[in-house]
Amino acid sequence: MGNRPVRNRPVTIKDIARRLGISYSTVSRALSSRRSHLVKEQTRLLVEQTAEEMDYSPNLLAQTFVKGTGGVLGLLTNRIGPEITGRQINHLVRIAGRHGYQVLVAAAAGQTAFDLESERAEQLTQLTSRDVDGILIQTIGDEAESARIVHAAPGELPVATFGYAVDDMTGVSLDLASGIRAVTGHLIGLGHERICFLGEDGIRADGLPAMGAGYRSAMRMHGLTPRLAPVESARTRSGYRLGKELSGRYTALVCCCDYTALGVCRALIESGVRVPDDVAVTGCGDFEVSAYVSPSLTTLSIPFEAIALTAIKGILRQLHGRPVPRRRSFKPHLTVRESCGAR
Repeated sequence: MGNRPVRNRPVTIKDIARRLGISYSTVSRALSSRRSHLVKEQTRLLVEQTAEEMDYSPNLLAQTFVKGTGGVLGLLTNRIGPEITGRQINHLVRIAGRHGYQVLVAAAAGQTAFDLESERAEQLTQLTSRDVDGILIQTIGDEAESARIVHAAPGELPVATFGYAVDDMTGVSLDLASGIRAVTGHLIGLGHERICFLGEDGIRADGLPAMGAGYRSAMRMHGLTPRLAPVESARTRSGYRLGKELSGRYTALVCCCDYTALGVCRALIESGVRVPDDVAVTGCGDFEVSAYVSPSLTTLSIPFEAIALTAIKGILRQLHGRPVPRRRSFKPHLTVRESCGAR
């Protein structure tokens, strides 16, 4: 007994893959009751034998959850925040439950583009190993995304994306460019010409490039010169800092999210600048607090429920072998309040 090795953690699928020198996804499929037919018989037997030798046992809690009486959908998301991502997930879970499906959530939280991509691939492979009926994927909008999804998810597994359009996949996208174009056009209609967009950042793929494109389009359409300021990850603090720096340089600031706008407003007011009399400020997301601050925030409202309903219906139609529209797009709605001076 004294010579028996002590295992600090249970054996995982990744350990088996490393032992055999094969991919994580191959091992997960070989051990799946519904997808083992996708693996060569010789490989399947080798995986099963190695799993037994290594005393592998699946996560019993997850297995119980996935093999419950109802169906189960996997959901791959990015960083779970209290507002936009969190609200979208809430709607997806609620609507899936209405149709008899539970949702197993996996979240990637990498801080760099490389880390995020690697973690998303691993999380997606883990979801497919859970024998889920289909997978909802929050897309990040880069060019190679559809290829990665196809590679990680078995061909017969229904997949629906939400967030940004990806090639040749069923999905729901949010047209942020048109929303920011509408916000900018609204400010121009109020007489503003010196308008700056707070949010342009070419490093992160979280919608900022699309929003910046919408802003530039509106400005150039009216013969105005675009001005853009980058926003850091800590957007409220970044908005506050930019509000101090940009005070007096512009008559209107278009912000990439409500948190940025709230930071901007606080900095401007502390500097003796009146919002909206001296500077108009707008946000994006229509967070709950935005209607109750003073001045209340003009912002873009996102149709979370419509996006969730369309994505869930896309999965269900695939599960029932019915044709599915390749792509649906929704536009944010401009909610005008006090911070832009139109009320």
